[in-house]
Amino acid sequence: MTTDAAPSGWGSTLEKEQEMIAMAHGTWNKKQAKLASDNREIKAITQGLRSFAKTLKNSRVQSLAIRNDNSTAVFDIRKWRASTSLIKEIKQVPQTIEKLGIQIQITRLPGVKNDMADALSRLSRAGDYKLMEKIFQQTCLQMNLNPTIDLFSQYFNNILPRFMSTIRGHGETAIDALNQTWKKELPWIHPPIPLLPAVLKKIREELIEAIIMPHYGQARYGTQNWQTRLLNPL
Repeated sequence: MTTDAAPSGWGSTLEKEQEMIAMAHGTWNKKQAKLASDNREIKAITQGLRSFAKTLKNSRVQSLAIRNDNSTAVFDIRKWRASTSLIKEIKQVPQTIEKLGIQIQITRLPGVKNDMADALSRLSRAGDYKLMEKIFQQTCLQMNLNPTIDLFSQYFNNILPRFMSTIRGHGETAIDALNQTWKKELPWIHPPIPLLPAVLKKIREELIEAIIMPHYGQARYGTQNWQTRLLNPL
């Protein structure tokens, strides 16, 4: 399991035999957002464990490797001790793994290798800039496309009236696009590059068509040529 925390939220992935089998993310409330970064990192680990509880139990997992890029969080959980400001968060970890009936091993994962969890933790900021609506409309008109919903956007940068967000209460159709069905939709998708594998996997699983606008200006995800994968998703 990998985890990461950002000022806006947390993200976690669950892998089995080097293949991602689940992911989870969420946003912090106002009180949590004010916590120190070390507190948020430890809380992200607890949130990840709780989110994957059902999967871990169904898979009868007895031992779980956890990877996080925060050296303080990794050290404190290894030693089961922390400074006064972190004790409350640290206690939540053993309590959670006891309920799950598992053992854990935690190691530090360099931030550059923790890009999936990092992208999930920052989903509340995904698409901070807005595509020019005129270009979007021209593209749809020229290609005779009529997308029905905008995924991975926010109330302040959505292209379409119907959109999925990571922030509740701003007119969104749903939150957490990756955990919603996309069937009966023609989604417009502008995801962070590290989430492209999950997006393509979901498209294949649900056997749907989608319009994807990737961030080609960013570095390629890992060693995969995502332009080829996008052209041949199936």
